[in-house]
Amino acid sequence: MKSESFINKYLKTQVKNLLESESYYPLLIYATLGIETLGAIIDDKPIRAQNQSKVRFGSALYHLFPNQYGFINKGAFLYESLRNHSAHNLIPSTKIFFVDKDSKSVRHLAQQKVQLTFVIETFALDFISACDLALDKIKNGEVKSKNIAAWE
Repeated sequence: MKSESFINKYLKTQVKNLLESESYYPLLIYATLGIETLGAIIDDKPIRAQNQSKVRFGSALYHLFPNQYGFINKGAFLYESLRNHSAHNLIPSTKIFFVDKDSKSVRHLAQQKVQLTFVIETFALDFISACDLALDKIKNGEVKSKNIAAWE
């Protein structure tokens, strides 16, 4: 399967489905891990290159997401507090305050004392946009399509 098909079938569609069903916790985990996958798709290394998770996670945030994500990830904050907690523990970090839906009372990625506010609904929409941007980069030749093993 090519990168484009993988992004559409396994990243965008799954996150959209989880968002529509308001399955916020699995959506958070899935999209968080998907950031690293997007980073693997847009870099110039093989998909299975070793020791690339932090670099790929950061690269996806800097190149595919709104600027605020890259700013907040300085010092690998989102990698450590979001990605590592999701991948290794399946539990949220105490450094991030999670909210399911966007509302007037909270702002996504706002700093609140010692916690970062993280609106999962907004994150999901940003992830879907990041998928679209990765697809555009492949389509315009900026990024080469890669073969990704997947099942049909």
